[in-house]
Amino acid sequence: MKTNPDANENHRRIPDADLRRKIEVRAYHIWLENGGGHGDHERHWSQAERELMEATERGRKPQSDARSRKKTAKAH
Repeated sequence: MKTNPDANENHRRIPDADLRRKIEVRAYHIWLENGGGHGDHERHWSQAERELMEATERGRKPQSDARSRKKTAKAH
């Protein structure tokens, strides 16, 4: 997938090239899932960015935290 660097301001705000590439790929797949129409690149980029950031945050949570929440929920 080749994109115009001026097409999206978000490209300039993400200094991590690997993360930017992952967002580009996910945004491309979102674009395909939505029929490949013209004009929604900002929404696709934002959705891809949000999904990847949420996935990263879930991956950073310690498992002991998840286990303690389950124990607390069962205790009630």
